[in-house]
Amino acid sequence: MLPDTSNGTTGKCPLTKEHRASYCCDMTKPLRKRPRLLILLLAFGIATFVALGLAEFAARLLVPEAHALGAIAYADAAGKPITRKEAVARGMIVPLPGPKPRPRTMFTPGETFYLTYSDNDVLKRDWFDEQSRVINHINFDGLREREEIQHAKPAGQRRIVCIGDSFTFGWGIPAELGWVRMLEDDLRQDKGDVRTVNCGASGAICVDEYVNGLKQRFHKYSPDAVILTLCLNDLLPSSGLNFISPVIPTGIKLIDLARGAFGRSPLDLDPSRDWVQELLDLPQKQAEDAGIAGPDRPFEAMWSQGLPQKRMREAKVWCAARNIPFLVVIWPFLQGLGKGEHYPWQKIHDLVAADLKAAGIPLLDVLPQLKETNSADLWVTPADPHPNPLAQDLTLPAIAKFVRSHINW
Repeated sequence: MLPDTSNGTTGKCPLTKEHRASYCCDMTKPLRKRPRLLILLLAFGIATFVALGLAEFAARLLVPEAHALGAIAYADAAGKPITRKEAVARGMIVPLPGPKPRPRTMFTPGETFYLTYSDNDVLKRDWFDEQSRVINHINFDGLREREEIQHAKPAGQRRIVCIGDSFTFGWGIPAELGWVRMLEDDLRQDKGDVRTVNCGASGAICVDEYVNGLKQRFHKYSPDAVILTLCLNDLLPSSGLNFISPVIPTGIKLIDLARGAFGRSPLDLDPSRDWVQELLDLPQKQAEDAGIAGPDRPFEAMWSQGLPQKRMREAKVWCAARNIPFLVVIWPFLQGLGKGEHYPWQKIHDLVAADLKAAGIPLLDVLPQLKETNSADLWVTPADPHPNPLAQDLTLPAIAKFVRSHINW
């Protein structure tokens, strides 16, 4: 409450003019400014809130929504979705027959199925069909190959048997867009009647199993050359490695965009760590406890245990005894690729190159053909980082040149 300034009789202020001026400066002026400052702060806050709201609205409207990892599923020949468990129960996936080092399954000979992807409404992969699917036909011998490629080789025909895992199979893309089939098309331009035989992912997923498959099954196609394709998870206990964690959206587009622009992707591994050596030094129990080694990806088949090196030398000897060129191609992990990116797996490429050079086994590393392209541009989908048709196109010229340089027909 303001003090009573009257004298009770005359109504005049008892303060002198100087006192009144001082009092007004000390009391009245601050009281007048305080509401004005609060109003200005409130107005600024409202304006900022409105500006951020408009920016968030514009970001949601104009910036494409980051797509979630789409689900991958099987569908039978009729297009009906089916789980792997149901596929096994229906006999679409069966145990691999004959001698084998470990229990393995394969797609049933003569089977046709689809791989389906749930996020193609966003990705618009033009090699999928109108229902976001890729068809896979398995021939009489359990291979993703044409039925006319029989064991008996026609006179005058040359064959290249291609062994490996899903990178050879062509997972997630049509067979004719994979490097195996495109290599055939390329060689036929000047090498006459050439056929490539796709023996990828047909009950063999490790290097020693590829070599067993060659000796026990794939030799029936009478190869004139053999290409063994290595992927890094054939050599390192890295499948499902738990150092990759998803970035969880905040729900605020501006924050998510800023985090994406200035933060580090969960796929960008710490460049200060030697990831290859850590995996090479990883004890078996620790790898199995972490779920990155086990029955499906046996620890004893890894590079650190020496088995891949030994079995590739055996394959060379087997092929040399039959005057068959034996060639090896290594693919990178499709991670850490692109201009200015850090690729954390170079060391294993160098180790493989040095070992195969010592063994006298020709090697092509396709990392240089892919290194300048962003990893995501090479994937089938973010949930399926197998090489898409762009990756196949980028590597084909180098593979075709490599093969031509080692065949004499």
